[in-house]
Amino acid sequence: MTRIVSTYGLTVALLSAFLNVSPSAHAASPGEQAVATAAQNNQFAFVMFYRGNDAAAQAMHGTIKSTLAERRDAVIVPVQIADKAEQALVKKFDATRIPMPAVAVLAPNGAVCSVFPQKVTSHQLTAAIVSPGQASCLKALQDKKLVVLCAQPAPSTEIPVGVRQFQADKLYSNRTEVVSVLASDPGEAKFLKLLRVPTNQRTSVVAFMAPPGVMVGTFNASVSFEVLAEKLAAAGKCCDDENCKHHKSAQASQPARR
Repeated sequence: MTRIVSTYGLTVALLSAFLNVSPSAHAASPGEQAVATAAQNNQFAFVMFYRGNDAAAQAMHGTIKSTLAERRDAVIVPVQIADKAEQALVKKFDATRIPMPAVAVLAPNGAVCSVFPQKVTSHQLTAAIVSPGQASCLKALQDKKLVVLCAQPAPSTEIPVGVRQFQADKLYSNRTEVVSVLASDPGEAKFLKLLRVPTNQRTSVVAFMAPPGVMVGTFNASVSFEVLAEKLAAAGKCCDDENCKHHKSAQASQPARR
């Protein structure tokens, strides 16, 4: 088992706590409407939480505004944390406990890409606008799902058999997300490099991740269902059933502890 120690992995681990509040039925606030509109327009929402119009808030807003000035794929959503109309959004991010001001970056699919408290740089903001593949993986991990990322050599390449069998298995089907990206896509190059996934292979490369940010392993296209299941069990992410055959198999393969 390998803990992802990159910015990507830390983002997943740190942000999972913000997404445990289930949405309740209520009239959407201006902030929530702005976030929903951004998603419909395939834009990132930079939700800036602030307590008052102090120097720190003005500085952060100025940095965000100047960074996004020439972009059409992102919008700023200011949210005053004492605003009664915005309490659902404030509660969702537990924003009252984040040092103010703070900005949370949401991908169009709802994934939280980053949260920056107190200060932020233009570079950090730009880096938070992630690729579609990374956004898909982030969203699935934040939804507490297993992620099998397939870097494909061509658009017509089929998902590896072992991956399809894993996704179809009743033990994993409801909690597994398969994400497919084109290995040669320049838009995904940074993300694949972050995960150390080679992009020059003639067959698919499989990166297997588990919540909150654990890299279970990277495999070639011939990876079998059994290997995926056993590696998952060895990472302690299989299931809670001690009688699970995959759990037993993985435990049997571990050296005895003295």
